[in-house]
Amino acid sequence: MDMSTLAGLIRERGPFASLYLDASHDTEDAAKALELRWRGLREDLQRQGADADTLAAIDERVTRPAVGKAGRAVIAAHGRVLLDLVLPRPPAADSARWSNLPHVLPLANSTTTNVPHVVVLVDRAGADLHGYSGQRHVEQEVQGARHPLNKVGGGGYSHRRLQNNVEETARRNAALVAEAADALVGELNARLLVLGGEVQARTGVKDQLSTRCRDVLIEVDSGGLAAGSDDEAFDSAVRSLVAQYQADLENDVVEEFTTERDRPRGRAVQGLEPVVAALREANVAALLVADPALGDRTVWTGDEPAQLALAESDLRAMGVEHAGEHRADEALPTAAAAIGAQVLVVDDTQLAEGVGALLRHT
Repeated sequence: MDMSTLAGLIRERGPFASLYLDASHDTEDAAKALELRWRGLREDLQRQGADADTLAAIDERVTRPAVGKAGRAVIAAHGRVLLDLVLPRPPAADSARWSNLPHVLPLANSTTTNVPHVVVLVDRAGADLHGYSGQRHVEQEVQGARHPLNKVGGGGYSHRRLQNNVEETARRNAALVAEAADALVGELNARLLVLGGEVQARTGVKDQLSTRCRDVLIEVDSGGLAAGSDDEAFDSAVRSLVAQYQADLENDVVEEFTTERDRPRGRAVQGLEPVVAALREANVAALLVADPALGDRTVWTGDEPAQLALAESDLRAMGVEHAGEHRADEALPTAAAAIGAQVLVVDDTQLAEGVGALLRHT
């Protein structure tokens, strides 16, 4: 996950309540089950020292059921909810943590909407467009001309003229949709453009897309704007495409890390000490964490998230006045967010001390 989307969150002051739970609504008793899960997690947070105002703020959000299988991530502090995300799948286990830094590591492998993408559902009269980038969701509607759009039987010059008018109207409408898609892909720097809807309308739009859009285009043979269209099949296809794209990106990062780690003076380091130094120098492109191999290790941080060291004395020597000891699985991802680095949770049990970094430069 690109933690730069959490830049606003990490500027807040703690302590924080960080909550991850199964928020599925796929059975008759789902609402009651969610209430019971939250009750247990709430008591856990209370035992850890969470204040009443922060717990009350979470109360108002967390019991709202999602649709189907889903997870929920909520981070709150000082009576305010700072982050509230519905996750595409439940977490492996519910968790609740009260700590001085937000616990954002579970987000690294729980959310798939991190891939900027644009979804277009089209017919000959226009389209609905949806753009996603981080926590941002953009909705647009393109309404083209509706007449004439239906061809009729017959013959003669007047018939051919009407047919030509229908084709020209559809072509102009497709051009409007293509223009809107081009603009939204550019605005969000989208990595995927998913096109669904009527077959002929898709062809018309595809023919008028820019080269940039065609390079990231994937067509889906489902979905539509008409009543009765199979929206669930289309939504499922989009989620699968985005998840696969995200997985491919992460695999590329892991492969690059492995290659660089095996090279003399390569752009990869592992172990707490070199990773902490690289984060402090803002020289991390991707942070790799083998959770739970990182365990309960701790590091020291200053007022700024990227002020990191293994010992308090090291920070003092750098001129940092206020230092605190924190769990590494909180401090390292927070520092990564501060410098705009990617964070990946990996299964590499050979990763020294459970942590590694792909560097921006040697």
